[in-house]
Amino acid sequence: MTFIIAIQLEDSIIIAADNRSVKIDKGGSILSFSDGMTKLYLWENGVITGAGEVTLIYRAIDFFIKLAKSKIETLPKCLKISRMLRELEVENFQIQITKLLYSYNQPNKIQLYSIQPDHCGEYQVKACEENEILIWLFIPHVEAITPLLKKLYSNLRSRHSFNQKSEWFEYYIIDLCEIFRIQAGCDSMMSSSFSYVFQSKEDYVFGHTLNIH
Repeated sequence: MTFIIAIQLEDSIIIAADNRSVKIDKGGSILSFSDGMTKLYLWENGVITGAGEVTLIYRAIDFFIKLAKSKIETLPKCLKISRMLRELEVENFQIQITKLLYSYNQPNKIQLYSIQPDHCGEYQVKACEENEILIWLFIPHVEAITPLLKKLYSNLRSRHSFNQKSEWFEYYIIDLCEIFRIQAGCDSMMSSSFSYVFQSKEDYVFGHTLNIH
């Protein structure tokens, strides 16, 4: 599964996703895991990530880039086709709950969108609201990081409030590192290491941190 934090700011977006790949059985028990996997995929107008069954996510993004030629309106269809194919191959409860998140460089702003299944299994696209923080995780317990999330939300600042790109990055990366370290101590399905993207109209930062200390 995946632990993702995504922030929609007034003029920019931030996404951080852990690097653990987990193999689980039909009942949800962990069979094995490995770290080092990058779950953020770049496309011409931003980045795409997802939570759920990893093969389904990878194929949906591959269809989108290679077959649909990165036409953003086709991404929900690519996800649905990928899900239908995956259902023919394996039985895994993650398939039904797999969802995507992407950023889109619009003329006036950078916008985050989620693609999630409704109760009928059809995918709905929703734009994130300004200063909204999305948290996607497998184990729905965030008590250990709740104070940090409240602090993060209370101190949100847009990109243009900083003079330098480095100031913008450093302002958020310290809190993100602490959140991932603490939550990873409570959730074996995620790593404390993570990949990140900071995207605005002027700046673009993409990287990875081991987050050891």
